[in-house]
Amino acid sequence: MSPAAKLVTALPVAMIAAWMATRRAGPWTWVRILGLVLILVGLGVMTLARIQFEREYSKHAGLVTRGVYGRLRHPIYMFSTVAFAGLLVYLNEPLGILALLPIQFVLFHLARREERELEALYGQQYRHYKQQTWF
Repeated sequence: MSPAAKLVTALPVAMIAAWMATRRAGPWTWVRILGLVLILVGLGVMTLARIQFEREYSKHAGLVTRGVYGRLRHPIYMFSTVAFAGLLVYLNEPLGILALLPIQFVLFHLARREERELEALYGQQYRHYKQQTWF
């Protein structure tokens, strides 16, 4: 991925974080800081996973098993949930956590569908990769 593409990918994350840090009124409580940290970690790892996927897949089309994908099969799904949960914590919306349940349900089914497709495409190579990684 070119430096310009990386910038275009990372810049919105930084802009959203900066906007959030300056727009919410009230004191900086530990809960608010925790929410901001979850947002930054979620969006940061999600962006990193996307960049690593593009880089590896552009080198050789096939199963991507390096970087974040060397530990997690679905880092973009997982860390988008972390970022969304962080947003809810940041905004002090504890009941909003209930909104994560249907989102998780959809993401879980998308991940399982992708896994079936990848297993059909890569067979034993994918089954071995599944044994070495988490979700």
